[in-house]
Amino acid sequence: MIRLLGFIFLFLLSSTTIADELEDVTKLLTQKSAPVGVVFEMVGGDGESLNIALRRTQAYVKRLRKVFPKTKFAIVTHGLEQFSLLEHNQEDNPDLHKRVERIVKDENIPLHVCGAFAEMSDVDTKDFIKTVDVSDSGPLQIQEYVEKGYVLIEMELN
Repeated sequence: MIRLLGFIFLFLLSSTTIADELEDVTKLLTQKSAPVGVVFEMVGGDGESLNIALRRTQAYVKRLRKVFPKTKFAIVTHGLEQFSLLEHNQEDNPDLHKRVERIVKDENIPLHVCGAFAEMSDVDTKDFIKTVDVSDSGPLQIQEYVEKGYVLIEMELN
């Protein structure tokens, strides 16, 4: 029940725009002290919109790392877009899968998908690409990061 309420709460909060996310990043860049970390939330799109949002995320991370080199980053995707990260979808969107591999392996940023939503959608969590981490719940994963001091940035996927 707690998982479901968390999912619904964060889903309702995720109605953001690109201008909002850019404003959030700009505010971080003007802070005097570095945040512990930044967690990027992605929900409500498809594979192509996820790829575009991840490209923007990489640009934000690059800017933030210049100012705050020790800040940690994480990405959580927990809507329909996460299913583009299933192994059998690699051929449909190879650019997305290459980008995810670069983000996780080269940029050292964990990318989490929502196991609860996958199970509710009758998707076996073992079918996700090995590069991503399957969290029990995307919203709870975000909550854990926020409790550790990470700043949440909601990403526009439309």
